[in-house]
Amino acid sequence: MPVLSKAKYYKCPYCSKVFPFKSKLNQHILVHTGEKPFQCSICNQNFQRKSKLKRHIFVHTGERPFQCSVCNKGFTQKEHLKYHQASNNHFKCYKCPHCSKFFSRKSNLDQHILVHTGERPFKCSICNKSFQRKSKLDRHIRVHTGEKPFKCSVCNQNYTRKSKLNRHIFVHTGEKPFQCFICNQSFQRKSTLDIHIRSHTGEKPFQCDKCHQSFKRKDSLFYHKVKNKHL
Repeated sequence: MPVLSKAKYYKCPYCSKVFPFKSKLNQHILVHTGEKPFQCSICNQNFQRKSKLKRHIFVHTGERPFQCSVCNKGFTQKEHLKYHQASNNHFKCYKCPHCSKFFSRKSNLDQHILVHTGERPFKCSICNKSFQRKSKLDRHIRVHTGEKPFKCSVCNQNYTRKSKLNRHIFVHTGEKPFQCFICNQSFQRKSTLDIHIRSHTGEKPFQCDKCHQSFKRKDSLFYHKVKNKHL
């Protein structure tokens, strides 16, 4: 019979705790040494764990990746989202008459109904283009005015959209928060991750309406249409 080798454990030199992995021991030792090896490249704040640094980065980017499915409110931490969802004050009071969705606020329901009616009540006074949301009209107007109200605190570069500033911040931090669940490769943008995942799944969501050929990327579809005069 084969002899089973004894499991190897790593003991902390400061206390009596043991760990099955050296990486876990190294992480634990930081509790004793007080060392914080993970530093934010924007404000130089230090953290003991990389996961805490990642969470901290959201303070600078303004990103709130954990979103409530009822009221669309965003949170920087999953725990905060869970607390929000479990709150007794979070009721699904307003039901959409067109579909099965519920909303906690009437204003959110009213905004959602525009998806069904197709109504666009917010019109640009310059080019007459219409929008369903005032926030989208405000963003559109910057195309005409050239205004860039969102400024990077590191290099002072300006942007028309906060989402573009958030993406730009990763250039300074080197952070790649969007990870492929199949191969663990990381990306700075969710859109890049979405494209990458199609290399695993083989999905081709962009279809030519002339010849029905499908493509993984929108730009590939556009190139195909131009080349074959399928516009």
